[in-house]
Amino acid sequence: MVRLASIMGDIDDWHDEDAMLPDSDEDRDHHPLRTLNPFHWTMFPYNLQPDRVDHRFYRVPEPEVYDDTESATLGVAGLPGARVQDRESLESDVETISDELTHRNPDERRPLHRQPLVPSRPVGHPDAETIDGPAHQPQRPPFDTSSLFQHHFNTFFNTPLETGFFGSGLPGGFGGFFDLHANRPWWKGENVCTEREEKEEDIAADDNQEVAVNGGTGAGVFGFSSFNLNVESCAEKQHKYVCTSIKNVNGRKRTEKITRQCCHGYGRPRNGPPNAHCEKMDLHSMEDTAERLGAKEFIATLKKSGLEATLENEVTLFVVPDSAYSTFAEQMWENNLVAFDPSARAKRAIDFASMTARDVILGHTVNGSYHIEDISNEQLLKTELPGANIRINIYPRGPAAMAREHAEHPYRYTANCAPLVKLNRVTERGIVHVVDRVLVPARNTLMDIIEGRDDMTLMRTFLEMTGLDKMLREQGDDKHFTVFAPNDEAFLKLDKDIRRKLKAGNGCAQNILKNHILDITFCSLAAVNGVKTSTYNMLNEKLEFEYAMVGKKLPSSGTENPIEAMEEDPSVGKKSQRLRINGQALIEESDVVASNGVLHVIDSVLPTESGMPISNTLANHNLTIFKQLIADAGLEDEFDGMSNKTFFIPSDQAFEQTETGRYWIRQLKEHPESLRNSAELKEFLEYHVVEPLIKTCELEEKTMPTKAGQSVRVNLYTTNPVFTTVMNRATVNCARLTHFDEETCGSVVHEIDKVLDVPKMNLLETLRSNADYSMFLRLVSETNLTELLASEDSGLTLLVPKNDVFLEVNAWYQETLENKEELERIIRAHILPNVICCTGIVPSEWPFVRTTETIGQHQLKLNRNRRPQVQNAGITKCDVVARNGIIHEINDVINVQPQRSASGSAGNSGPFPNFGRPLTFWFK
Repeated sequence: MVRLASIMGDIDDWHDEDAMLPDSDEDRDHHPLRTLNPFHWTMFPYNLQPDRVDHRFYRVPEPEVYDDTESATLGVAGLPGARVQDRESLESDVETISDELTHRNPDERRPLHRQPLVPSRPVGHPDAETIDGPAHQPQRPPFDTSSLFQHHFNTFFNTPLETGFFGSGLPGGFGGFFDLHANRPWWKGENVCTEREEKEEDIAADDNQEVAVNGGTGAGVFGFSSFNLNVESCAEKQHKYVCTSIKNVNGRKRTEKITRQCCHGYGRPRNGPPNAHCEKMDLHSMEDTAERLGAKEFIATLKKSGLEATLENEVTLFVVPDSAYSTFAEQMWENNLVAFDPSARAKRAIDFASMTARDVILGHTVNGSYHIEDISNEQLLKTELPGANIRINIYPRGPAAMAREHAEHPYRYTANCAPLVKLNRVTERGIVHVVDRVLVPARNTLMDIIEGRDDMTLMRTFLEMTGLDKMLREQGDDKHFTVFAPNDEAFLKLDKDIRRKLKAGNGCAQNILKNHILDITFCSLAAVNGVKTSTYNMLNEKLEFEYAMVGKKLPSSGTENPIEAMEEDPSVGKKSQRLRINGQALIEESDVVASNGVLHVIDSVLPTESGMPISNTLANHNLTIFKQLIADAGLEDEFDGMSNKTFFIPSDQAFEQTETGRYWIRQLKEHPESLRNSAELKEFLEYHVVEPLIKTCELEEKTMPTKAGQSVRVNLYTTNPVFTTVMNRATVNCARLTHFDEETCGSVVHEIDKVLDVPKMNLLETLRSNADYSMFLRLVSETNLTELLASEDSGLTLLVPKNDVFLEVNAWYQETLENKEELERIIRAHILPNVICCTGIVPSEWPFVRTTETIGQHQLKLNRNRRPQVQNAGITKCDVVARNGIIHEINDVINVQPQRSASGSAGNSGPFPNFGRPLTFWFK
């Protein structure tokens, strides 16, 4: 940068001196600047070769093309007149987006022709031109210092190399290496046509707009609310370059879209270099193109139907190969326009029942030219057949196919779930795509199809009972579903209790059915042969698809490439395979196309834990002790019927590690008959059930009522020393959640590492019930804090030294009882205003030291080193739960003495004596 500034200063000084040259020709020729050896001028970019033009320092004005007031800018709200010039608009030798985003009448637009650049020649050169002007003005091109920085650095921003250091001004052969034409964007080259669209609409007061350009390089998405902001974004695809500008003009949103693409009859080679320009293509008529693609029978039917004029219009034609079309025609003729092969396609033949050959052709014809890369996934194309659309879907290819001949098309395309085998055949009038079979007209909704099938009476009933039938009747561009519909035989395989829940239409039923529904269109082509394909259903649960051999064995292990063999040999391809879902259900009939998606018939109901009762979930996750207690108490049906509940279930290990848990284990082994209808056991079990359903992402620090009538306290903690506001650990009554968010029938299960014991006493009562706390209780009784510890609304943490701690310093203890002010200060240092469980105390080292404040406004340091620590005391017993808080036993009196300076007395100057153990002081 310093070097650049020096060069700019030198050039500017030289330019000013040049302006001061004498007027007379004789004096000018003998001026010192003229007598300099031309070799000395090479340090300046201004020195040009006699027959070359340096575009960096000379540009002919283009008032008709470039208007500075309409340049590509970003207007910033709150800064009137402030304009930040777009990078591309700074280029002086290329046309910009804003050149075409002006408000001239589109009919008045004309091709952009630049005036020829006039070379700069040294005085005395034979080819030097004389420019009329004032006698004192030097005969040199104008020097534009404002663009120097931009021109020297725009090669870093992917702009034409002719304007940078490596442009045409380089001496020798280096300029040819960095050829400016080879690096010029194709959409600025020849044979490129430009289209302009403009739309204006009102902006609502609470409108939250988004600008999005999908696909291609440089795609951008910008969101804004009520800001007065102008946004431009561009995206480049294989065959077009699209720029979108959105401006807020007087409270109205104006959207202008500029599309540059190869003119009709020109195209870019797909496998060519990135900047390959538009080249002329050898085009044929639509009839010739279709016949060359092997669709002679289709074209013959089109002509017989009196639709020859279609071939002269700009349309997109989805043609069918002769083999597939002839098979279809024979079936239509033999069955009198009624049925397909009854063994496989009888149910969909009704779609062709009233169709003529003319209707078939119209159902494959779309008005307008649609390049396949211009069509988005799930887009509906309106055909010439009334009420019939073609839905385009896009799926990735498998790895084996990508490595072979299909690398130029990384995606597979379907039209109404029929594969497109040849794409983008441009004709003189339109575009032809080849589809591998006759397209089924999609006129009925998914629910209409289910209602019309005799083998789906139970599916129809369950959908109606749960209200999901309304969703499957919705239509529109954004309405697309996939239903894996079990037939009646599949539902009859289910347990009677599950069928009863389905008929009841409760939460279980909805979850079971949503497990079979996707909110995308999943055609059978989406599953790749030889690999697993996965997607997510409406419960956000994964479904995995893979092909399973039926009736034939897989290629032998000696085959060099089994996957390739299956793809290339039809005998071991998809025709001999069936698609399996989650390793359990087989698709018996695929790709039944509807107007709002696709339906596949499967032979089994897909199981999901979110559709199973709580007893199944407990068994699947090895929570056997809690499950056995429910069964022995005779509460299994009651728990299975619960919905909108949150279950906090202790693990089997948690039962073995706690006193309460070991008690119930003994009861199960020794007195199982006494557990039937036990009120004590029922209270214990229901204390682990909370209403409503709450997942971990919705947990908050609060108390929650349980089904037993008592409340549990939820606390959130962080283990991150830096991002202390990011909570990643949760407890309920100080029991840590170890596994969570396991969905069951209308509820959710969180696994915890402790048994939840119903607290019977508050903090004050708990102190009185334990003889080891008597000396601390005496200190509390001498203060006015007993009411605080007895309050049911408080949520406190009490740090309690046991009696043996006070007995070590009995003299100090007796002295403190006489000093009421000091006594209350000490007790307040042992009470925290919130609940801090031991699991929330994690290791913390400087500088990420964690502290908490007491009710006496003292800061206590928290740490963990083998055991949890609070200030100078270690916690010897954690989490004694009371109704209004918790108690931690500690092995020292909390020292909140003011910090002592390094020069202070080494003796004891505070109220605390030396306890015979080291005290911890924290110096910030």
